[in-house]
Amino acid sequence: MKPPCTIVASQVLPSVRLVVAKDLIKTYELKPAVVASRMGLTPAAVTQYVSGVRGGKLVQTLLESKRVKAMLDRLVGELLKTQPDECAIMGAVCELCRVVREERMLCQFCACSVGEANRCDMCLRLPR
Repeated sequence: MKPPCTIVASQVLPSVRLVVAKDLIKTYELKPAVVASRMGLTPAAVTQYVSGVRGGKLVQTLLESKRVKAMLDRLVGELLKTQPDECAIMGAVCELCRVVREERMLCQFCACSVGEANRCDMCLRLPR
């Protein structure tokens, strides 16, 4: 069984990075190097996210949630600031993970929920 923290690191965060990087580049026309600097990534990593080489497995699921979409927009807004608030960014990421767990978006990756997705409550038992 994969623990939720492993699933978050391997599925949620890369998908969030993909959505945020694409939005910053396509909607706000920032250069990949600028996006990389603001997101704490290398320009090569940003290029891989935007091209879909990294982080695509959970993107559609994330974007189907109005709550997650609003949080992603808030995260992008913070990264657009001249001096982004690192605490606000960390808070937004933590809130995203909480909502992803509440909305059972990790079940498709969690071995403990295979065949019993409605009975698994591992994500809901984690501290908020």
